[in-house]
Amino acid sequence: MFNQVIDTVQNGKKQFVNTFVTDKKFQAELIKLVDAQTEFTKSQVQSTLNIAEALAKNAKETTEVFVSKFKVGA
Repeated sequence: MFNQVIDTVQNGKKQFVNTFVTDKKFQAELIKLVDAQTEFTKSQVQSTLNIAEALAKNAKETTEVFVSKFKVGA
């Protein structure tokens, strides 16, 4: 889901560069920059999702242990 949004934004940047930058060498360098931004952003989003998933899993497990200590008959 996030990758689609990232790709849409970055493809818009590429389209802008291809449309308005006439120097082919400069255009190629800008496209490389956009590609690098794309990879960086995707890896940052993935890292954030991994951290959030780990946090949710650990919170769930901690809550289950806590609740199990206070169950009637436990």
